Amino acid sequence: MKSVSGRSISLSAPRRMVSDLLHISRQIPLIPGERTMQLAKVVEARKAATPRPSWCAMFVKAMAVVAARHPEARRVFLTRPWHRMYEYNENIVSVVVERDCHGEPGLFLARFHSPEKMSLAEIDAQLRKFKERPIEELSAFQNALRMARMPLFVRRGFWSLLMNWMPRLRAKFIGNLGISLTAGMGGVALSLLTPWTFTVFYDAFDDDGSLKFRVMFDHRVMDGRLVCRMGREIEQEMCGAILQEVRGMKPVTQAAA
Repeated sequence: MKSVSGRSISLSAPRRMVSDLLHISRQIPLIPGERTMQLAKVVEARKAATPRPSWCAMFVKAMAVVAARHPEARRVFLTRPWHRMYEYNENIVSVVVERDCHGEPGLFLARFHSPEKMSLAEIDAQLRKFKERPIEELSAFQNALRMARMPLFVRRGFWSLLMNWMPRLRAKFIGNLGISLTAGMGGVALSLLTPWTFTVFYDAFDDDGSLKFRVMFDHRVMDGRLVCRMGREIEQEMCGAILQEVRGMKPVTQAAA
């Protein structure tokens, strides 16, 4: 039999970051959920809005508004030194952002503090900063790269402390809610491994304005009944307060008229 040759490739910092994120996510018993949302009115309002808000900004705000009502969504499960939960006083939503890092794609976490108190324009402005500003100017991204360059045993020890012993630092590094989006790229994940108690992702829109809205949740912290209720409330926020805010985004010429 002919032998097959190849080469060994060292893991880059971006690949180490993903590996570490998956490592800590495997420790969380995540359950998937799905809801079909009817957002045709929001789709039409967004087309007429100037500036046009991103769907990510709208879902970040809607999710944060709902999470502010339900303390379970702001809790994390800790296993050391004993099993317990820790509840945060505010939402820190992490959005997975892909950036070019030394010639290869890297996934970074853009964190938003209390986005339910921000306007859609403010959320979008911060999101653009995380997507467009040089990585060297973003301290959160630089810290992630520094950690990824550490030896494996140091990274594993750090993440173990972070996930189970140091909940406040955990929120500072990865947030307590997550959103990961690929629908705009022409595909969508059917399930995710994530380090958050509650994670949102969704499919592409259908022609009638409906949307497959998906979540992953930590069953140790919350049950399916609450997750279904939160999904319903997120849809209500999108079709209520978020819709009204989008409708208020009118061109300057129309506003003057």
